[in-house]
Amino acid sequence: MIIVTGGTHGIGRATAEILCRSGAQVLIAGRDAEAGEAAEREIEGLSYFQADIGVDADCRAIVDRALELGQGKLRGLVNNAGLGKRHVFGETTVADWDEMMRINARSVYLMTRLSLEGLVAGAGSVVNIASVAGRAGEENLALYTASKAAIIGMTQSLALELGDRVRFNAVCPGQIGTRMMGSVLSDDTRRRTLELRIPAGRIARPEELGEVIAWLLSDASSYVNGAVIPVDGGETAGLRNPRTLD
Repeated sequence: MIIVTGGTHGIGRATAEILCRSGAQVLIAGRDAEAGEAAEREIEGLSYFQADIGVDADCRAIVDRALELGQGKLRGLVNNAGLGKRHVFGETTVADWDEMMRINARSVYLMTRLSLEGLVAGAGSVVNIASVAGRAGEENLALYTASKAAIIGMTQSLALELGDRVRFNAVCPGQIGTRMMGSVLSDDTRRRTLELRIPAGRIARPEELGEVIAWLLSDASSYVNGAVIPVDGGETAGLRNPRTLD
């Protein structure tokens, strides 16, 4: 059994579908019951559990259900659910900070801690979805960047501590065509401006992230542990010469 949080849309949904096609049993968790129930109907091997990973009791309920379905063993955990918000730093509040850390970092800690016994029993693997913003700063993203940097640090530390029993890796998405990118994708000028930053010249499909995540959960990556893998079309490889729109 593999848990995918934030599995009703975007990267999570794409990952779950790829895993199920490979024969895995997957439990997706998310707040959108309509989307989750549709995924359960449409994808063989997938189960849906309505939950909010920002609520401690819901995290425990997700893990309990997955352990029930997996007979006490977990083959994988994908900590994908998260919050993306831009803030002008001088206008932020402690409540903004607490919300960002609760959703993006505390949930990863809690889901991992609650899943650990099942992951050890199943010789499982954890993939944490961080961000390219967790590896370098970005304007108006100080809180988000801090939360994603926390995920990267946690991933590497756990790989050192527990890597003989459970593998821990992080994926850092760049610009991905999900709901979070909706306002950019619907504006041709903004989209083209963004694409100029990316050596690949385009925004990624969620499935392209899902393939990397599925590989990290598979035996094909059995010696990959503590890795932080950017999936960003080369955006963070280094500095590019300025580009202009045609």
